[in-house]
Amino acid sequence: MTSPAPLRWTIRSLYQPIVDLQDGTLVAVEALSRGEPGPHESPNALFAAARASGTLVELDEACLRAALDGAGQSPGPVTLFVNIEAVTLSALSLPRLADLRDLAAQHVRVVVEVTERDLLERAAELVRGISAVRDLGWGVALDDAGANPQSLALMPFLRPDVIKLDLALVRGHTTLQAAAVVNAVRAEAERSGAIILAEGIESQQHLERALAMGARLGQGWMFGRPGSFPTVGMSALSIQPLPSADDSRSGAGPSTPFDLLTASSPVQRATVPLVASMTRQLERQALLLDDQTVVLANFQTAEAMTPATRRRYESLASLSALTAVTGAGMPDEPAPGVHGTALESDDPLTEQWVITVVSPHFAAALVARDVSAGDGADPARAIGPRTHRTRRLDYVLTYDRQRVLDVAGLVLGKVRAMSGALPRRRSSAAGRALAHDAARVPPPLLPEVLLRAIATASNGIVIADASLPDLPLVYVNAAFLRLTGYSSEEVLGRNCRFLQGPATDPTQVQPINRRLLAGRDVHTVLLNYRRDGSAFWNELHVSPVTDAAGDITHYIGNQLDVTSRVERERRTTYLANHDELTALPNRAHILDHLRLELRRARRSGGSVGVLMLDLDRFKEINDRFGHAAGDRALTWAAGRLRSAVRAGDLLGRLGGDEFLLVLGGLPPSTRSSGPAWERAEETLRRVQEHLHAALHHPLALGDATIHLSTSSGAALFPRDATEAAELVAHADTTMYRNKTGS
Repeated sequence: MTSPAPLRWTIRSLYQPIVDLQDGTLVAVEALSRGEPGPHESPNALFAAARASGTLVELDEACLRAALDGAGQSPGPVTLFVNIEAVTLSALSLPRLADLRDLAAQHVRVVVEVTERDLLERAAELVRGISAVRDLGWGVALDDAGANPQSLALMPFLRPDVIKLDLALVRGHTTLQAAAVVNAVRAEAERSGAIILAEGIESQQHLERALAMGARLGQGWMFGRPGSFPTVGMSALSIQPLPSADDSRSGAGPSTPFDLLTASSPVQRATVPLVASMTRQLERQALLLDDQTVVLANFQTAEAMTPATRRRYESLASLSALTAVTGAGMPDEPAPGVHGTALESDDPLTEQWVITVVSPHFAAALVARDVSAGDGADPARAIGPRTHRTRRLDYVLTYDRQRVLDVAGLVLGKVRAMSGALPRRRSSAAGRALAHDAARVPPPLLPEVLLRAIATASNGIVIADASLPDLPLVYVNAAFLRLTGYSSEEVLGRNCRFLQGPATDPTQVQPINRRLLAGRDVHTVLLNYRRDGSAFWNELHVSPVTDAAGDITHYIGNQLDVTSRVERERRTTYLANHDELTALPNRAHILDHLRLELRRARRSGGSVGVLMLDLDRFKEINDRFGHAAGDRALTWAAGRLRSAVRAGDLLGRLGGDEFLLVLGGLPPSTRSSGPAWERAEETLRRVQEHLHAALHHPLALGDATIHLSTSSGAALFPRDATEAAELVAHADTTMYRNKTGS
């Protein structure tokens, strides 16, 4: 047996608690590695130095050894989470893994954390490494889920026992991208029984957000900082056994996709054109999915990659997390961004036509084989959409997720590691020049009279060439040039994305690309930018143009400046929810928000507080200085009060000089007294003090200086009332009681 390379690192391990979020019980620890005091002490510096010196695998082994040694000193059972880089896991041999397993004490249960970084570059090797780790009896966790959303595409193949949400999800704002990550994680956890763990919890707000995302476990400074191994007792962490995978994954049972599917499904027989059209439909479906999609395909030979097929797979690669194809003679990059792997000529897979699409919420596989393939037919007779239109194929189509994953796993197992990340599709300088030359010639599909009509249209009209890289513009009319401020020389040969800018919403742009590449019409409104940098709202209609064979040749776009309409609609919506004078939420908005917080509290068992505020002797200001001065005083008071409000709470103006503050997410309790209620009351009291103090500043009105003050009253759900109107009434009564008492 080859001995492992000598270790060049001296490592010490710190341990951070991992707790059950329902009761705070310590259930595990994560080992965090530190170097010797000096420039390589921090983990970032440590691993950067290892990458630079080519000793990353040795460093990972040293970290694992140190973590196992420290955990082994514990007198009781331990669940230990340890980090291993994806490249290390794919590089370690079975004997070296076995050596590491033997270092673990009997009472230490190990969960290996694999970070999202670089997962896609070594997908097949990583899946094999994870399988080897499971054979050791260790668990698997996917670390930093959400840091690189595309890497979540490998979740179904890695089948982690634990999925760790990246701390940015717990601490950040709610966005569509964050929601896509959480939805994907929860879907996988629901299917497999994986446990969701949230990192970086430092406050009650972080904790509530983690629970809302479905986390069962948590770690962060709220529960303890990294330090020496905990001496307190640790409860056993229950990890459900994962559903068993198909025997084909372990080498037993059917060895090819066709054998696997036909073992439990009857085959259908069809000609090549029908199977080709079904394949293209799955490819089109993949284009409409999100960027957590994996497309794995097998072609019998590289010759089946026709120019039209290359264009389709280039589009797939530009929008998916991973698009990989295998086949006899397949080049490393058969199309831009596509990961290719050449199969040996005697590989049974070369006789089969395979397409699999896997995303968090969709899975499909189609496998076909020549009717005579099982009788020793020449595999060099590639199955493809343009060969032997009368040939007949046996095929199986399935949308059963587990069977799709089994098929995809067989194809992924053939994929070699990438030498480096393949570039995303971008137009090259040569492609740009070609597109610009093509733009000098009017598109041949348009008759002269139609070109003249388009040229004089009042809307901006553009035509893009679908056959060239990056969909360059080959025609723009005069209205488009007036709309954007560019000249034709500046725009022809470029993709229309040059109109996008810093405030353009990427969540609107991505579906446009997917729908266009899938041959769908697009109708949307985007924030675009003119040549001078000014922004405008662009109502965009885009339609694909196809030739007689149904292939997309061009896209035609109709663009209209709708800035005034959008701003009018936004203004109307704003005024429907905000007070025009103070810019605070108005009565309807704040009461709707209160009802929403009450619904959340009923589900979670939490409590909600409301504070009613009324400016003291405000009528005297109007009488003495006039209503214009009174409006200034109201605006000033609103600004001061808003500055004292906690993040997550909402302050609104009920009317006149009355304000209402809603405090959601207060400590949960089902009792009318006790520590939880005391904490909720203490929060209300502190907020009241901050609000009163916020007005302890002089306000200049004309030649006079005045000091505003406020009276307030509080109410707490469900102690004081259970409905919104009753809570407000209770707070109002308390406020006037306090005002009278003062």
